Amino acid sequence: MSSENNNKKVNDGEMLLSVKDLTVQYTSMGSVVRAVNGVSFDLKRGQTLALVGETGAGKTSIAKAILRILPDISATAKGSVVFDGEDLMKLKDKDMEKIRGHKISMIFQDPMTALNPIMRVGRQISEVLTAHRHLTREEAVEEGKKMLEMVGIPAERYNEFPHQFSGGMKQRVVIAMALACTPELLLADEPTTALDVTIQAQVLELINDLKERLNTSMILITHDLGVVNETCDDVAVVYAGKIIESGKKRDVFKNPLHPYTNGLFGALPNMNLDSERLSPIEGLPPDPTDLPDGCAFAPRCPYATDKCRQGDIPAVEVEPGHFCECIRVHEIRKEQ
Repeated sequence: MSSENNNKKVNDGEMLLSVKDLTVQYTSMGSVVRAVNGVSFDLKRGQTLALVGETGAGKTSIAKAILRILPDISATAKGSVVFDGEDLMKLKDKDMEKIRGHKISMIFQDPMTALNPIMRVGRQISEVLTAHRHLTREEAVEEGKKMLEMVGIPAERYNEFPHQFSGGMKQRVVIAMALACTPELLLADEPTTALDVTIQAQVLELINDLKERLNTSMILITHDLGVVNETCDDVAVVYAGKIIESGKKRDVFKNPLHPYTNGLFGALPNMNLDSERLSPIEGLPPDPTDLPDGCAFAPRCPYATDKCRQGDIPAVEVEPGHFCECIRVHEIRKEQ
């Protein structure tokens, strides 16, 4: 798909975000960490895309590159991130500051580190409102209280500190901060990882409800396929900094094709099957400072051949909108 066509879709109002050939590299102790390697995807308004994969796959680096909050000293990002008709990679820092927290917000993985421990939670929400919506202090306080109530926290707790809240409540405060300016795009990085199962369900229900109410698009970063099933429209499976399978949730869940995607599903317990053991994926993800040639999953793949270890692996469209980067995808499909 050409960039001209992408921009046309964005300007038509259907496409909100179009990421093309995004790469992110970190420099650490003289080594180059290839965290993201040519990632491309589109996101429509009001839709939710899940980035799924193991820890270290590059999911968070993708989100931080979109928001342009990668560390300046050690990280470099290239590619295009077209948001609402503008390439964020080409914007000046002062212009990006107007978008960050206003049009695009992020829910970070750990609410303990996302909140300032010595600042009252209400003030942390109000600062966002003052900076981007240019409200007076009194107006910001009132809006901040409304945001707390929107996420299920009484307005009376506006002046309390983060340590006075439980883990689930802290995450609700972080969500309130992220949604304070009704962003068009929400980046949610493992928003339920640090929470127990009951609170996870409440937070996911809250995010879904607010997303629908505010018509917010979302990129959900997770390794939990159950969360994806409850929350998302589209799925992109990330491995070694690349999207190796993507499509509508129903297509990827009903017909997973890449051996890695099948491995993720095989590692899940299935109450309908009488099996004594799960089927974990053998081995470990590759070292991002020394990625193998060809398919990065080949060292762990039961279907790998010599061809898999040579050159770039093209994405194959196996059905409309369902892509898979595997040269043996049609053979594997017949064997399933």
